[in-house]
Amino acid sequence: MNGMLMDKSIWVLEDDKDCQFVYEQTLDHRYKTKYFSSIADFANAMDSSENKPSMIIADLMLDDGNFLNYLTNSDESSVLNTPFIIVSSIDDIDALRFCFKEGALDYLTKPFKKNELVVKVENVLSGAQRQRFEIEGASKSVMLDGKEVKNLTSKQKQLLHLFMDSPGRCISRNDILEKVWESTNVHPKTVDVHLYNLRRKLHDLGYMIRSDGGGKWSLLSDRI
Repeated sequence: MNGMLMDKSIWVLEDDKDCQFVYEQTLDHRYKTKYFSSIADFANAMDSSENKPSMIIADLMLDDGNFLNYLTNSDESSVLNTPFIIVSSIDDIDALRFCFKEGALDYLTKPFKKNELVVKVENVLSGAQRQRFEIEGASKSVMLDGKEVKNLTSKQKQLLHLFMDSPGRCISRNDILEKVWESTNVHPKTVDVHLYNLRRKLHDLGYMIRSDGGGKWSLLSDRI
């Protein structure tokens, strides 16, 4: 593993002792970890600690509330600017949509594999590390047939470029996993959620992403 990543700190919100034990086995020898069983304890630590976490792993629902509700109501910039992934026993596409919309970088469904957790954490930390070297305010838009598609996330930009660079603007799930996620093991519904969010942003410009079945999609103008 990248030696620079081993210096990173990860704060974990988890009130299930068995699940916390899995985190300890998987992460403690790789990173500087800190554990919280309630949002209140986590919030107090964020307010008082000078050493903020490099990333957060949070169970979606804890005994004292919903982590994303806490984020929404928080005015602590260090919380809002910290990369995070959500872990939950809820395996529902609406839950995924909500989490990604609120800024989650990934979503793990319980029970998860230890190796899957390690790879997702490495991806988030490596991505956060790369972003620090990017030009601040880098463009979040893409030109599509002379029209500017604005406010795209990094993954949405990659997906749109993949459509534009593919013959007939048709892509497959394998294309997406190989070229956007680089064959990283992701939740089966993650691709669907990102395509859904991209589809919403393209709709007002007169474009649609059509499902062609068999794990294939086409980018089309809906004004033809």
